[in-house]
Amino acid sequence: MKLLFLQKYRMLLTLAMALAASSPMLAHAAKLNFQAVDKNGSPMADVVVYATPVGMPLPASEKIDATISQNDMQFSPYVTAIRTGSQVKFPNYDKMEHHVKSFSAVKEFEIKTYERGVVPPPVIFDKPGIVIVYCLLHNWMRAYVLVLDTPYFVKTDQSGAAMLDKLPDGNYEIKAWHPNLGSIKPALSQSVKVNDQSAPIKWQFDFVPVPRKSKSAGY
Repeated sequence: MKLLFLQKYRMLLTLAMALAASSPMLAHAAKLNFQAVDKNGSPMADVVVYATPVGMPLPASEKIDATISQNDMQFSPYVTAIRTGSQVKFPNYDKMEHHVKSFSAVKEFEIKTYERGVVPPPVIFDKPGIVIVYCLLHNWMRAYVLVLDTPYFVKTDQSGAAMLDKLPDGNYEIKAWHPNLGSIKPALSQSVKVNDQSAPIKWQFDFVPVPRKSKSAGY
């Protein structure tokens, strides 16, 4: 009985090792930490950091849907990153009606006036690039959608920190983008070799983020 148990254990161990060897993306996955600061060294939130593999194919498309709500007379979240082909819902939780519109070449769309509790059909973002979303009735309301071909992206929090988890070992072009860069100024960029010993990456932008417009500033 003991011999049979040992034989089964060895077979399972061999199978596990073979699976790990045949799945390098699972066997060798690293964490990469980021810190984003403005020109004065203060933490920057809403910075999208994304990694594009160099010399390696992108994983199969994985569409993760997102939601950008209208709440307290603002779009929330302010910045959203999605993979190309994903869809976004725009529910209205305000008592006021909203009229959602994008004039962006990457994705032009319009959701005409709708009331609280209404969830219009989602919008599919089928091209990579930057999309600016407005409310035509309230000119201070806007949101930014960064549509990416790569699945490796993350957004910094209020402390300016972010982490990409389960990033396969290899060479990457890492970029950091913030809405204040606009559509013309390029994202910050670094070439990085990622492994288990990868050092944290610090991004310093050459500006101080412009505060979001509020309802009082919009009138």
